[in-house]
Amino acid sequence: MVASLMNPAAPVPFRHVVRLLLSFRSSVMPSTLTHWLGARAIPLAPEQIAVREGLRAGVAVGVVMVVAMWLHAPLMAWSAFAAFWTCLVDPGGLLAARLRAMLTFGAAGTVITGLVAMLAGWGLWPSLVGLGAISFLCGLARVRGAVATQISVLAAIVGVVAVCYPQTPMGALDLSGLFVLGTVWATVVCVLAWPVDPYAPQRQACAAIFREQARMLERLLHIGDEEIGTPTTISAWRRDIRLRIEQTRGRVEALGIGPAPTTSRTWATLLPAVEASDRIFVAAMAFEHAAFTCASSPVASRTIRLVVATLQRVARELQRVEPRAESLDQSIRFLRTAGERDTDLFTRGAHLCADALTDLQTAWRKADVSPVRGSSAGTPPVVKSWTHPVFLRHAARLSLGVMVAYLLALWLALPYAYWAMMAVVVVTQPSRDTTLLRTIERVAGSIAGGVLAALMGVLLPIWAILALVFPLAALTIALRSVNYTLCVMFMTQLFVLVTDLVSPAHGWDVGLARALNNIMGSFVGLGACLLLWPARSAAPLAVRVMEACRANLHYAVLASDVRKVGWPQIERARREAGVFSTRAEILCQQGRMEGLRRSEQLALCADVLFQLRQLAGAATIWWMEHTEPPTEVARIRAMNCAVLEKDVIESEENENVSMERLGALHGRLESLMQGAQ
Repeated sequence: MVASLMNPAAPVPFRHVVRLLLSFRSSVMPSTLTHWLGARAIPLAPEQIAVREGLRAGVAVGVVMVVAMWLHAPLMAWSAFAAFWTCLVDPGGLLAARLRAMLTFGAAGTVITGLVAMLAGWGLWPSLVGLGAISFLCGLARVRGAVATQISVLAAIVGVVAVCYPQTPMGALDLSGLFVLGTVWATVVCVLAWPVDPYAPQRQACAAIFREQARMLERLLHIGDEEIGTPTTISAWRRDIRLRIEQTRGRVEALGIGPAPTTSRTWATLLPAVEASDRIFVAAMAFEHAAFTCASSPVASRTIRLVVATLQRVARELQRVEPRAESLDQSIRFLRTAGERDTDLFTRGAHLCADALTDLQTAWRKADVSPVRGSSAGTPPVVKSWTHPVFLRHAARLSLGVMVAYLLALWLALPYAYWAMMAVVVVTQPSRDTTLLRTIERVAGSIAGGVLAALMGVLLPIWAILALVFPLAALTIALRSVNYTLCVMFMTQLFVLVTDLVSPAHGWDVGLARALNNIMGSFVGLGACLLLWPARSAAPLAVRVMEACRANLHYAVLASDVRKVGWPQIERARREAGVFSTRAEILCQQGRMEGLRRSEQLALCADVLFQLRQLAGAATIWWMEHTEPPTEVARIRAMNCAVLEKDVIESEENENVSMERLGALHGRLESLMQGAQ
């Protein structure tokens, strides 16, 4: 990634800017802040800051606005919006897929612009019916996958904005022409300006796993200096890394579907890295558990420092377009030397890390010699039917929500009604939980962005506002994969200031109207998801916690078995335990966001989940320190784990999940951990 960003073909003035922004990206969000936010269910991925994509968007939108101001053509703001949306719809990856997505959006947006603007010129009812039909079709297009979802969401946004630009048939044709102009210009800029590694997001995600594991272990060297052993902190680190591993695995596995040699080579390079990180995570969990339960030793400190340096080296190597297998030689040799004695947990952990990196090195060398063909690397995703109930319900909710927001905005005589409808389009998701989280993020970002834009609109002159269009467009695109609230905040400022430029003398009104309309539209979208054909409620928190208990106890039973279980079986159980714990912890965080009405249950569930994280760490140690023949303590421990697992399974089968049951489980887990120590 860094090599491609420093491409000599790039414009000279921008090389220093890109280098500065890349260094800023690696330091602006320390892990302490990232995990503090993660513990509060606020996702943040600073490694996904898209510097070049942001610069391209800034140029695409900024140039159009400069031309619009120079020509005194306020309607050219439509071209600026089209350029921004085209940059936003760019999915990254290979050029053919990017062009297909941008041209598909351009064609759909052009037709929707002219049609909706013409219907709006004919009156309320034609525009309302047309808007509802287009929103329904865009909602239904989600069935075609992630890229189609992005295109359909932005196409629906084009429709809700165009309805506020009523035109005659000829005027609608002119408006479509302006949309084509902005789309073509943005496509040219995105395709020709500053080429980047098409798989940079996947490389950055893989590198981030190793980097976060290094930081997780590095903090163990400072246990006596700061409070880093709280339940919230420990769970946040493990949950974040488990989520990163699973999400990155899915993104990398998708690369193996395509027929392109570049794609398959990238797949053959990155997928082994994800698997290696998952195996190293076993040692990291064991090191963490041992560090918090036992006194530190010189061997432990040296081993942790060695593993940290190794993980950082792998993270740096993964950022290269072609990772060098020989760069791991020294690290593997040092880890082998540290693991030769096989005297304690830390030397065994070093040996486990060396094995994982050796397999990774072998995979990289094979990829250099004979990359796997993409067509045989994966299975094409199954495309669901257009009549699938989930997508039909979502499309109907979206259509009705947009029409309700439109009528409310007209009834209340709200200026800039399209902002309320845009909020409905973005907030409304097939899942109720996702809709709730997106509503909170949208409202928070809109309020912050609206207030800041209002201040800038009042205090800054026109030339300063025009100069801000470039950085705001760049920041919006650069942060779209980092955090949705930040993206909305900068997007709000961009839209408000563009509106201020083409229709000045609004000042505070525009920013506050944007914030208020977004709040109203967000709650309309949330109401549509909750009230219209509500889906079956997700499993309650107590059930999720019991599922996590079952998975973690199964892992503990296998790890404590008197006959040592093989790696493939223990790895599947460990991964399943981590996934179920993560699901329950996320639901627990969402419960905290909803309020304090379940505070007693939430506190109990959080304690149980923390104990499960501790149990998983202890189980990892049990498996790594297995001896033949097993000690009497190991036999008793294995029996206690098996009995507790049986009781949990029976409770699930009898649907006997209550506060009393969770309280009893909490006590038994605590006794199990005390006895194990």
